[in-house]
Amino acid sequence: MSKLLRKWMPAGLAVCALMISAGCGTHGGVKTQSYKPDGYMGRTSTHPGLPGHHIVTNYATDNTSMRRAIKNVPGVVDSNITFNGADAYVTIKLAPGLEAREIPTVEQQAATVLRFNYPRYTIHVKSMK
Repeated sequence: MSKLLRKWMPAGLAVCALMISAGCGTHGGVKTQSYKPDGYMGRTSTHPGLPGHHIVTNYATDNTSMRRAIKNVPGVVDSNITFNGADAYVTIKLAPGLEAREIPTVEQQAATVLRFNYPRYTIHVKSMK
């Protein structure tokens, strides 16, 4: 080996050792994060454990979350949902004092909410007083 190589070899090894040990340092400020509620009420693609994924959904959970979703529609007091395959038959109970001309609007609003949040079902809505 040449004298120059022998002279710089320990310094080169020390620099390599420093670089390797620097790579095994801290995590660089990376924080763990969790999934937050996405607000889509049963329709999500962010995490497989959240509602909307094919493993977690069934008719019972869909029924509960659908009833909760249309409870916020003005004029809806209660609802009954029946499933037949990919069809969801929704009967909404209307608020007392609702005028006859307002009934189609309430039905349409409930259907829109359900169709947006549950695209996997064909939604059929009817009402009763």
